[in-house]
Amino acid sequence: MMSILINPIDRTIRDVWYDKNKEVSRLKWIQDTLDVSSIDGIRLNDNDQYMYVDDEGMLSNMNYFFKYFNKDFYVEPVLIAGKGLVVGTDENGDDIEPEITIGELRPRIEFLGRKAYH
Repeated sequence: MMSILINPIDRTIRDVWYDKNKEVSRLKWIQDTLDVSSIDGIRLNDNDQYMYVDDEGMLSNMNYFFKYFNKDFYVEPVLIAGKGLVVGTDENGDDIEPEITIGELRPRIEFLGRKAYH
């Protein structure tokens, strides 16, 4: 299954793949891909598109940040600490490949670099 990885460290947005036949669970793969121990999700739009993020990203003194913009869904840009993994969801809430493309996502992302949040 394809997902989209947003990496503020090297300022890239790219496809990544999860093979359901791997010995690693989907949760473990997401944690490893984001390089985190705890995840949270944010809704990107009304079309069941979500982004997994580091649940503890804002707790670090220094981190790499990016903003997600969607004026149709959020009044203000969403500030995200660490990497983001974009997925779609089906009617049962299970992850599926996202409908949003990298081309559609790129203008909605602003990389901010490494900063102190506190």
